[in-house]
Amino acid sequence: MGIFQNTAVIGLFRQERRYELISNNLSNVQTPGFKKDVAVFHQVFSEALHPSLSILSMDSEFSQTLLEQGEIQSTGNPLDLAIEGEGFFRVKTPGGIRYTRNGNFRLTSEGVLVQSNGFPVLSRNGEITLRGNQISVERDGVIKVDGVDRDKLALVTFADPGDLMKEGKTLFKLEGEQEEREAVGAGVLQGALENSNVNALEEMVQMIDSLRTFEACYKIVQVQDEMNAKAVNEIAKV
Repeated sequence: MGIFQNTAVIGLFRQERRYELISNNLSNVQTPGFKKDVAVFHQVFSEALHPSLSILSMDSEFSQTLLEQGEIQSTGNPLDLAIEGEGFFRVKTPGGIRYTRNGNFRLTSEGVLVQSNGFPVLSRNGEITLRGNQISVERDGVIKVDGVDRDKLALVTFADPGDLMKEGKTLFKLEGEQEEREAVGAGVLQGALENSNVNALEEMVQMIDSLRTFEACYKIVQVQDEMNAKAVNEIAKV
């Protein structure tokens, strides 16, 4: 396989992966707290120049999650909470502590504050149980029930957010050895949710570009195959 054809085949697989990421972003435009993923490519020419490397390998391709804040939208629901600034809510899952920007919370029949998927939301002291009539949440995360302080949300951040790996749609798992840090500059907004940071128009433009690049790579492979077949036939005649 020639250098150009090798590069084109790599391009086919990479654009396919890019298309998958874009499609997933678009499907989560309305998911509160969702963070978009982008494909990151490198070593294309290095791989193309070394035929011994598998062209099907995805080792030099990965995705990156962009953590920039989405638009905050008012909902009027007192249990919807949005974080303004950096930071994450802590939630307890069967797999351990996870982090999220999705503040679409609710109370269980036992009064435990949980995320929409049922995982308990955590304070520094553990699960948060709220019983009473009027629940209010201060900007610093202090939770009051009927005017009395009951608990405080744990808002945390990390020196290097790059160690946070997406798990599902809006949960993140810490893969590194970092310590949690209090998100000092963060503020909690009650009765609001952070929208996805996906811009649908931008994603559609990226999708069209990905499709066109895929088609261009496919044509290169097709032409090279035709040239190879012609060369084999010419040799056979000789």
